[in-house]
Amino acid sequence: MQQITSSNNPKFKDAMQLHSARGRKKQNRIIIFGRREIERAIAVGIDPVQVFVADPTVSTTVDSSVVVQLTDDLFAKLNYGNRQDDMVMVADRPSTRLDKLELNNESMVLVVESIENPGNLGGILRSADGSGIQSVIVADPRTDLFHPNAIRNSSGAVFSVPTATGSNGEVMKRLHEAEFEIAVATPDATTELHQMQLTGKIAVVLGNEADGVSQGWTDAAKYRFRLPMLGVADSLNVSVTGAIVMYESLRQTREQK
Repeated sequence: MQQITSSNNPKFKDAMQLHSARGRKKQNRIIIFGRREIERAIAVGIDPVQVFVADPTVSTTVDSSVVVQLTDDLFAKLNYGNRQDDMVMVADRPSTRLDKLELNNESMVLVVESIENPGNLGGILRSADGSGIQSVIVADPRTDLFHPNAIRNSSGAVFSVPTATGSNGEVMKRLHEAEFEIAVATPDATTELHQMQLTGKIAVVLGNEADGVSQGWTDAAKYRFRLPMLGVADSLNVSVTGAIVMYESLRQTREQK
């Protein structure tokens, strides 16, 4: 097991750079904090480049040749925020190419447009995993799909849910080619969620936290729907909305069987 005691060590410096979106993009790598998230990444075939630990006795199933022991102070610097994880993993960035995403007619696809908060994105992916949605597409992303907060809030589901990213135009074209109908969630719709058919070849689009769905998606949509809102607020957090929509799709799917 290699040991690192200096913050000037190239491996340590490279790992620290992965805290930023710029560093992740430059290296084409991601950083994963926490045993649960690491194990879920490895389970779907993501191989570690390095696994950093502070305690050399920490049990891990990865090849010892990639395990690096840091001093306590260096490990604390590498850990994200105030977390107390015992492992940190660096891996090559998984592909999110839109043309590699398999689409079928078994369940709905969720599209999230220009989402900005990585925690919201992670929560959406966690709900997608729990509800069995076939895939999540991030259109015109404004946050990194593999931001540490997205990974954390997804509980590692970002690695198991089929995901892809692309521009609005690319995503629309892909859905059109796969013969998916488009439905957008918007507060000014007259149709309510329970009136929507959310099974089969349908792609539901949720918009940006501040601005909602863009006009391009509204124009491309065959359906528009809203969640009933009985108070002063006209909408819910995008992650909450996504969870409600996806579990309504699951309910309808089960009723058909």
